[in-house]
Amino acid sequence: MKIGIVGDAHLGCSDFSQRRRADFSAAFTNALTLCRKNDAAVICLLGDVFDSAAIRRNVDAFADLLAEIAPILETLKREGVPLVAIPGNHEFGRGREAGELRALESLGYLNVLRRSYLAFGDLGICGIPWQEDPAEIAQAADELRESCKSKRRILLLHNYIRDSRIIPDFLWEVNKQVAEGFDRVFVGHHHVYEEIGRFAIPGSTEVQNMLDEGAKGILIFDSDKDVLDRHLLPPTHPTIVLRYDASHFAGPDLLDKLRADLSTVQSKGAFVYVHVAGLVHAGVTISKGELLAVLRECDLFDSYIDLRHHTIAQTAKQSITGTSIDGQLRRTFSGVSLQKAKDYISATQDADAMFVKIRDQILS
Repeated sequence: MKIGIVGDAHLGCSDFSQRRRADFSAAFTNALTLCRKNDAAVICLLGDVFDSAAIRRNVDAFADLLAEIAPILETLKREGVPLVAIPGNHEFGRGREAGELRALESLGYLNVLRRSYLAFGDLGICGIPWQEDPAEIAQAADELRESCKSKRRILLLHNYIRDSRIIPDFLWEVNKQVAEGFDRVFVGHHHVYEEIGRFAIPGSTEVQNMLDEGAKGILIFDSDKDVLDRHLLPPTHPTIVLRYDASHFAGPDLLDKLRADLSTVQSKGAFVYVHVAGLVHAGVTISKGELLAVLRECDLFDSYIDLRHHTIAQTAKQSITGTSIDGQLRRTFSGVSLQKAKDYISATQDADAMFVKIRDQILS
């Protein structure tokens, strides 16, 4: 049996441009179509099917998305190709649990796995939703090994896998022992394609982080032959990514460099992402308005300016008089999220400098 494996779709995402929202629907449609073309008998969605920030409590946005993806969902339903999904972290929050997925489930378009499994012939597809407490994953995997008696078993997850070359080690959540007893484990949450032992990560179907320039694709798993193939998705939208180290330029020089770079690329109809990072020299200013003006000179209006440069500043304690880093974190996070935030800060060699950099990024 061939199984289609589709990673994070983030339907409705408009992080960088409202015009790019439709790209995520197109990529999702392309992914399901590609699974069909490769004779997938079942298609698995690995969580973050919807982008919570875009749809949460917005009925109109959800209705627009349904209109965009309804044709492929209707086709799969008519052809009898089951869709199986697990909730990702974007399907949780504000007292809701996989609301969009439950809506599609009630309409008969997919089956949602909540620490449960479905049997298709001699193959059991087991699923564990995203877990804020990673310790729950090992326990849930044990329960599924016990309850699912299928000859072959695969597991669907949506948490970070240990030994990933992409994810920093202090964010790892799932150990290799979780894969024991399963033919393969397919994982969402990571947005970049990777294989780690029996863990296979298809990556997202569309670029959400514009610095992620890797090709997007889906996986086809032949459970009878234990063979895994990757198939690439077509690009949905011409995109130009331009990166600059602010320490190499004075303000006007950066603008001239941007003009020169735009003159050398086919930019008509493209989405342009400009990323400026690094340490800005004293007396140098870089404004988003000036960069946007250059883009408009080139008739480019679909763009995003990402300023991440920073300046020489006071220490964190001087910059936020009366407030400690620990205090800031406690006001923002709680529980497991608080510990993760503390781990992230402490993992840097100079936490104080990092805090100043984050502050300057916000101010810029």
